[in-house]
Amino acid sequence: MASTNHANAVSSSSQQFSSLLGCTMESIIHELLYSRSIYPPDSYVHHRHLGVRFHCSRVPQVCDYISNFLKVAVPSIVSGVGDSISLVILEEEVANSNQSGTSGGQQQRIGATKTLERFVFQFQIDNIIYGEDTKPKHTALHNDGGNMLPMDIQHEAMKRDTELASEAKTQMERSMRDCLLQVLSLRGRRRSKDEKAENLSFKLCLHVAEEDKKQQQDDNDIVVASVSGKQCPELVTAVNQGEWFQPEESSCLFSTNANGNANGSKGLIRPIRHVNLPSCGIKMQMGFAVPSEQN
Repeated sequence: MASTNHANAVSSSSQQFSSLLGCTMESIIHELLYSRSIYPPDSYVHHRHLGVRFHCSRVPQVCDYISNFLKVAVPSIVSGVGDSISLVILEEEVANSNQSGTSGGQQQRIGATKTLERFVFQFQIDNIIYGEDTKPKHTALHNDGGNMLPMDIQHEAMKRDTELASEAKTQMERSMRDCLLQVLSLRGRRRSKDEKAENLSFKLCLHVAEEDKKQQQDDNDIVVASVSGKQCPELVTAVNQGEWFQPEESSCLFSTNANGNANGSKGLIRPIRHVNLPSCGIKMQMGFAVPSEQN
């Protein structure tokens, strides 16, 4: 019974961790969309997360898209299948329909998009509060004059684990709150002269880590929707059902020519916030990617 209770505590702590990470990521994404002026200001309402007031879109399609993405992406990150999430700000390219090419003519969509900005959240996940090597081991002791019984050892271990989990949760909440506050302090995006709000959009990307690159600290954060090595049931189901797909790597790149993203670059990532919580087994780097020519 004690082992069952401990297993339930492990599962509950992992679920709390995933829920906290998911809610924080959702809040951050909504606030970034507001600060990047993707949609009109009056299409947002105020919500609170961890005591912090932020902007949340009230457009059902936007909310559903973000929520459904995170339902798959967060378990992928926690399980170690995914190693980064990207928010990509896009602009649909248009051309003047009049022959003279003056700005007064009507603009016609040409079906191509270019990447304006990228926000990248890179993760390194170890054991989530509990791991196989941190669970209390069954120890057979004899009650020969003062030694604790196995049941007592289990009880003390569970009590200690509960205290560690509570402390880790507090640290996690504090760090996630600081991340959201950091996003709120970001400067709004300046639009270019010819940029129009109706041509702006966004997409969310999950990068799946390659098994042989797990230990490498690189910038390989381009979206890949294939599954290899460790398994995440949520991601496997989403891919098999056609809800997720693997696009061209260039679709998340910055364009370097006038013909689109075909020969683009990842740019350079400027750190926004770094989180390192050994007690929770998580490292997170939140960064803002900019084209190389801006550095």
